[in-house]
Amino acid sequence: MLVYLGIPIIILSYLIGSVSMSYLIGKYIYKIDITKKGSGNAGGANAARIMGLKVGIISGLFDLFKGTLAVYIASVYTRNGVYSDLIADPNWIVVLSAFAVVIGHCYSILMKFKGGKGGATTAGVFLYLSPEIFGILLFIWILVVGATRFTSLGNLIAIVVIQFVLGLRAASISQRMTDFESVTPYVVLGLSLLVLIYYKHNDNIVRLSRGVERKFGESETKA
Repeated sequence: MLVYLGIPIIILSYLIGSVSMSYLIGKYIYKIDITKKGSGNAGGANAARIMGLKVGIISGLFDLFKGTLAVYIASVYTRNGVYSDLIADPNWIVVLSAFAVVIGHCYSILMKFKGGKGGATTAGVFLYLSPEIFGILLFIWILVVGATRFTSLGNLIAIVVIQFVLGLRAASISQRMTDFESVTPYVVLGLSLLVLIYYKHNDNIVRLSRGVERKFGESETKA
């Protein structure tokens, strides 16, 4: 049995996800705690609302690429074959790392388990897993947000559409990540992210239903 390093890789993914640029910029430059401002969300949309569009864009891109980085590390690890029979299918290491980085973003150990809503980091995960799925996600998100200016609605619709596309692409993603072709891990990942994103957006769903949801670019004084 080879030395099993899968668990440290998954933990590393969680720690990568836990790093929040919006929180760090707020704390060290603006001297504020973003988890106590606006929506309390440590993500790009709230950062833009509180600290300006430039900070919001930087924060959103950081959140996206940390998702990409975590899955990249996990896929390199599995392609090198450094895994044991504790997990027969190494695709599960990629999938668990992908989910862990989003969990880290949503429940950061550096922010007392507060965080963001997971939309950008989920997009970053799919940027590496499947550029095609990422492109579809981005197109839908831009279309919805452009029409409504509700970033939350863009996230909610995009993650639903992903389930259908992922079902068609899971086998090819699996084969590209490892030498194994396994559909189940990626279908489970999609459904798990769907549940997580909707759970994290519960307040947004309530506000959308009441017609009082904050729009992208709307300042906190207007929210």
